[in-house]
Amino acid sequence: MIAMPEAEPVESRSSSRSLGSIAPNGPLLRTSGRPEDVFWATIDRVHLLVRQKGCLGGDDGDIHMTRDTPKRPRVAAIGLNKPQLDSIAALCGEVRPADTMREYLDAYNWSETDVTILAGESQIPVLVNGHVLAIGPMRFTWNGYGYPYPDRPILQGTRDNTEREVEATEVGTKIFGRLATELASQLETAGDPPAVYRAMSVPGGGAEPLISTTSGWAVALLGIFVHESESDGGWTAVALALPEAAQLSAWLRVFLTILHRTDQDRVPQQPPRLSNPADWYTPQERALAAQLAGIAEEMERLGADQARIEAELAAAGEEADVGIRRCIWVDGEALVDAVRHILEGLGFIVRDMDAEKLEGEPKREDLRLTLPSRTGWEAIAEVKGYSNGTRTSDTRQIREHRDHYITEQGRPPDLTLWIANPYRSIADPVDRPAPDNHVAESAANIDAVHVSVTDLYRLWTLVQTGRLGREEAQQHMIDACPGLWALPVPEAEDTA
Repeated sequence: MIAMPEAEPVESRSSSRSLGSIAPNGPLLRTSGRPEDVFWATIDRVHLLVRQKGCLGGDDGDIHMTRDTPKRPRVAAIGLNKPQLDSIAALCGEVRPADTMREYLDAYNWSETDVTILAGESQIPVLVNGHVLAIGPMRFTWNGYGYPYPDRPILQGTRDNTEREVEATEVGTKIFGRLATELASQLETAGDPPAVYRAMSVPGGGAEPLISTTSGWAVALLGIFVHESESDGGWTAVALALPEAAQLSAWLRVFLTILHRTDQDRVPQQPPRLSNPADWYTPQERALAAQLAGIAEEMERLGADQARIEAELAAAGEEADVGIRRCIWVDGEALVDAVRHILEGLGFIVRDMDAEKLEGEPKREDLRLTLPSRTGWEAIAEVKGYSNGTRTSDTRQIREHRDHYITEQGRPPDLTLWIANPYRSIADPVDRPAPDNHVAESAANIDAVHVSVTDLYRLWTLVQTGRLGREEAQQHMIDACPGLWALPVPEAEDTA
């Protein structure tokens, strides 16, 4: 047997206090006097609420849940096995299983825990906050909701008991009805002595046996922990300690009903009457449930589709960043190559003039454009990337390319393009300054059209997505006047 510290038995007592002295809708635990008086007033108060609502003793009551109720109570399920977890799932807003309290507190906080359920057998002291239900001979220090004094209550379960005769107490039958009497009968016929609980130092409240042995040791007990404070209104925490033979789901349903009536912030709705409501559906409910199941399946399918498409979108984005969209950030040969692909996507036939240059020939423009639909039409394009703004001094080089073309062809090009990628060091194009009037004048002075790479890329996306016809896009470039080129806005997207 495990040695236990000295403690007095928690003996069962009858109460002669009148229920009529407690206001049916008044605040819980706002009585004066000795702690034991507060405890008994609380017991009477809970019983009165039970009788009024008919939710514990077998009477009918209006117990229901609404679909818009938040997912509470949030239940810390410590040490519960799978059958136990399955049995309580319908009663809880969110079940958070963990093997140990340390594991639970590594993932969650007491401030977001409404009820704690401890299962198993442990003599290693555990600190528990708030409302707690223990099943099995556990030992825990009960902290309420931050009790400021060192004499916090300790509930200690032990198998150090040889008494086999047990009975449901007046408090047990008053609050829990047949659950207490049937569990007492079950324990008495089990043969082995049941484990017992000892409660030590419950300030401002008390612990009363629900089922007790011959000498008054508690086999099951209900604890009320009260902290009264004028500054914050105080709080009340409730503990229920049960033998391991108790049917967890049935006792939890009653426990949550008590908490719903005493702490609606943490337990905002009464637990459902039926552990598996689907077994008792009417035809209308069954049809509606089938619709919900269909919606859930469709949402699951859509969720899988969404995840797949999001992955494909991310992969396509990475591909575009090193492909056609790299024109936004690169310069040099990489920029020329990206611009060439964009112009080809707009329907132009593009020649890479550097690739055609023979040894000893002067450098020509970067690209030369023609259109199959316009015989004799030809344009030249110089492509430049800038870490900062457009360098207008490049107009000299562009003029030289244009003059060379005139000398070579005997006429000026139909279009001279100065395709620039200014401020490429700024990653997001929306943050880049627009070309100013000086750039516009410099381009106009050499009869060139200044085209931002970002605008050219967006023109390509308009054509590729069908929002702008290819011929229309070509015409918009053909008709461009010297100076700054403006991206056309399709009529459907023009909000001006």
